[in-house]
Amino acid sequence: MPTRAEAVVPVLPDLPVHPVFPRDSLPFAEWYEAQTDRIAAELARVRDGDGIQPFHYDVAADQRGELTTGGNWDAYFFFDEGERIDAHHLACPDTSAVLAKLPLDHVREHGPEVCFSIMRPGAHILPHRGITNTRAVLHLGLEIPDGCALHLPGAAEQTWERGRCFAFDDTFEHEAWNKSGTTRAILLGDIWNPFLREAEKHTVADLVALIGDFNRLSEPA
Repeated sequence: MPTRAEAVVPVLPDLPVHPVFPRDSLPFAEWYEAQTDRIAAELARVRDGDGIQPFHYDVAADQRGELTTGGNWDAYFFFDEGERIDAHHLACPDTSAVLAKLPLDHVREHGPEVCFSIMRPGAHILPHRGITNTRAVLHLGLEIPDGCALHLPGAAEQTWERGRCFAFDDTFEHEAWNKSGTTRAILLGDIWNPFLREAEKHTVADLVALIGDFNRLSEPA
């Protein structure tokens, strides 16, 4: 049986299929990449501080469990299941200002999830997949040693570069690794699938929030 989160997040069948979205579908990409130095400077101040926690997974129920081997996968969250982490925005005001200009998939109590995603040396994130194609997962490279990659089996392999962004559909199975001896860090954020129309974004956001409300009211006392 699906969990509450899985039961309310839609999959739209008619969206164009792109494991990795075309560059020209991200009109903000060049501007976003130009903010790299500002964002990386704030990452350097917080990447080993008290705000770091283990990354948690928004994946199907049958894939939950220990998905990381060999090293830790940590995060410094700016949004966690849609909840804004105000202290982290205050600590990183430049990053916060940049995030405010991105098409994040704001859905009450569900999205976005936005963080500095930090893979420690030797970490391997095992194959898994997300639960909705209405979002894309946006990555901006910040600290990228050699030997790191995001792999979508049968579809694509992406190597991060400092100051370069890309977005992918995480309903495709994917894994990632850091085979180096140093930390890999990116800014990870959930954005709307770039092929959704504005009216569709509002409809999805309202529908997911309302069904979530209904599910809570339907739970036994």
